[in-house]
Amino acid sequence: MAKKNLLIIVILIVAVIIAVFAFGNKADNNQEATPGSQIPVPGNTIFYTDSGFSPNPLTVKLGETVTFINQSSNPFWPASAMHPTHKVYPGSDIERCGTAEEPNIFDACRGIPAGGSWSFTFDEIGSWNYHNHLNSSHFGKIVVE
Repeated sequence: MAKKNLLIIVILIVAVIIAVFAFGNKADNNQEATPGSQIPVPGNTIFYTDSGFSPNPLTVKLGETVTFINQSSNPFWPASAMHPTHKVYPGSDIERCGTAEEPNIFDACRGIPAGGSWSFTFDEIGSWNYHNHLNSSHFGKIVVE
């Protein structure tokens, strides 16, 4: 009888563990993107921390969106190289911030607060350097194939 009760308890514990793993993150997987951002795609996410960007470099396919997520304690501003003009990625230029062209340039055009994100879709093949406009010693590279 004791063995039967122990077996039932073990089965219940296993069932609870499976339920936690299967359904525990369901709400996270159904989050809606905030306006101007996309839900991060595994492998196409760059995390910004107090020590810089990671992964660095990141390789993506033409037409894919990269989401930059701020996990640092300060705002950050991802933008195409070179500091301070942001003109390396085709069509990008800090002077286009605040204009109708802003959605098409590789430039967040503002500080992204801690916990926030910004996304950009790469439609040009090449190797694209970028930096944090608010701390230009932090930089990275995205390779678009």
